Amino acid sequence: MQEWLTHISGIEILEPLWLLLLPVFALAVWWTGRQEKKGRTAAVMFPDVDRLRKEGFEAPPVLRRLPGWLRWAALVLGVAAMTRPQLVVEETVAEARGIDVVLVLDISGSMEQQDAGGRSRLDALREVAREFIGRHPNDRIGVVVFKGDAYTLCPLTLDHRVTGMLLDGVSPDVVRNDGTAIGTAVLVAVNRLRVSQSARKVMILFSDGSSNAGQIDPLTAASFAAAHGIRIYTVGAGSGGSTASALDEDELRNVARTGGGRYFRAGSRASLAETFESIDRLEKSPISSPVARNRSGLFVQLLVPAIVLLLLEMLLSNTRLLRIP
Repeated sequence: MQEWLTHISGIEILEPLWLLLLPVFALAVWWTGRQEKKGRTAAVMFPDVDRLRKEGFEAPPVLRRLPGWLRWAALVLGVAAMTRPQLVVEETVAEARGIDVVLVLDISGSMEQQDAGGRSRLDALREVAREFIGRHPNDRIGVVVFKGDAYTLCPLTLDHRVTGMLLDGVSPDVVRNDGTAIGTAVLVAVNRLRVSQSARKVMILFSDGSSNAGQIDPLTAASFAAAHGIRIYTVGAGSGGSTASALDEDELRNVARTGGGRYFRAGSRASLAETFESIDRLEKSPISSPVARNRSGLFVQLLVPAIVLLLLEMLLSNTRLLRIP
């Protein structure tokens, strides 16, 4: 109740001219009281009134005034109802508008190499990717995997449970062709994102090698992504001493620059997690806080008690509190 009351911003009156009746009523109360004091009110004399008083028929002074109070209270509530007041309640509604993200993962054989910590690059990437997905409940996330070819592992979806299950099953055996087709992978991700209606479209590409397969150059694919408003972040995976793959950082850096994003170097599971957190900060889901104004009419809430008070006054004035004279 207290929390609801804090949202009440005020009361709006649609027909305030009815309030002019209130001073008229106040004047009538004053005039009636003055006439009663002067003894000028009309009355019918009843014989032997003192005897009735002795028998206990006279009401206490407070009760004698009660019908008048009820009558005036009913009139005031009636006037208040006629002004058509409305209670204004303001609520701030936080709306998280999600972004669409496609994770583009290199699953070539070199991603199974173990870096510092005794875990393969693919295992570390899979684990950190799941943490990233868990932090984006309002974002649609898809996954594209690639080696010498690329295909969509999971389309854009809010069902992150399914996305996580598909990530758990990723291995180099998923794609037959050997190699590293970065340009093809970017193009597949673009085809997923360009039909999206989201205002924010992001691609995060992970690779530990250089592009040596596919029919399209990575920079050409990145230019195509930029033309569709898709931002590209690239991540070079693997430790600096790795010889199992030839990481082309310049290539990944140029792809990110062309796609309007940034390049990150992730040589361990910890640095990979830091990379995801950095991208999180750069691509926060925009949150708006519109103020919703709800108006609730008070006509019935005021008119009903006015009628009840008026009926109660009539009942008392003609029964227990009947005036004689």
